[in-house]
Amino acid sequence: MLESLSTEELQFIKAIEKYKSENRKIFLSWTEVLKILKEIGYHKVARKASATKKAPPKRRSRTPKSTPAGKAQAVETKKDAAPGPAETVTTPA
Repeated sequence: MLESLSTEELQFIKAIEKYKSENRKIFLSWTEVLKILKEIGYHKVARKASATKKAPPKRRSRTPKSTPAGKAQAVETKKDAAPGPAETVTTPA
């Protein structure tokens, strides 16, 4: 397995193991892992200008969302013949 790891991966593993043995820890918190990464030279890099542009907002679909199987969907429709109260028709999904 170690043969298939890159130099960076081996460096990271060695740094983790060194930290664990020096601090007598079996498991590390994410804060500790971040500290180790910074100690071996990694740092956050700002995004490129093109990557920081906001994507246009997604348009909402006009099709109704599907309902879970077995659930009925209530649809209100107006009567065509005469003006009056709306009737509710239940249709299976």
